[in-house]
Amino acid sequence: MNKDTVFAFVEAINNQDLPLLIQMMSEDFQFIDTYGEKESKEQMKIGWQTYFEWFPDYFIEVHDYVENDNLSVIIGKASASYQGKQSRYWEFPACWKAVIKEEQVQLWQVFCDSKKQLDSMK
Repeated sequence: MNKDTVFAFVEAINNQDLPLLIQMMSEDFQFIDTYGEKESKEQMKIGWQTYFEWFPDYFIEVHDYVENDNLSVIIGKASASYQGKQSRYWEFPACWKAVIKEEQVQLWQVFCDSKKQLDSMK
């Protein structure tokens, strides 16, 4: 069942467990951000680390989960504060699409309005 893999990936993100995230990404992993920009597994090894440095308290809260044979969808919210500063805290609804291949994450796509997130970095 894909749900176990997806929830383990979310937990690894919430724990900022970079070694586990790398292990869970398939060799053909693809990350797609809210603007449609694509990153490979190699790029995301650095991408996750940088993101966690910017947002050390980044957290995904899952409200709903749906899956079919081809993909999984998480509906919830994301929250964090830029460089851990509470004055730069943000929180907004978000959705994630995941494709699982042989118990690894092949695709992780984020859907959200990132204006608050980007504004927190100013």
